[in-house]
Amino acid sequence: MMNSNYGKTYNTFAEHPLAPIYFKYIDILISRDLNQEVQHLLDIADAPITEENTEIFTDIVAALVKIANEDNINEFEELTATRSR
Repeated sequence: MMNSNYGKTYNTFAEHPLAPIYFKYIDILISRDLNQEVQHLLDIADAPITEENTEIFTDIVAALVKIANEDNINEFEELTATRSR
């Protein structure tokens, strides 16, 4: 996966700067006892990046960024503040 801002290539998504929001999503799933997909999501974050995994990350992170940018207070507010610095 290529970070177009810096021309850096990441071997796994866990290394990518957007990974914290992805892992925050996993933490929320765990806190709400929605553990069915958690292990799979953790496994693919540390696996070599494939086209299929990239689609999963893109869908999840895009939805989470949209939520984080809403005016309502939510669990991603802390990440939005960090991202804008």
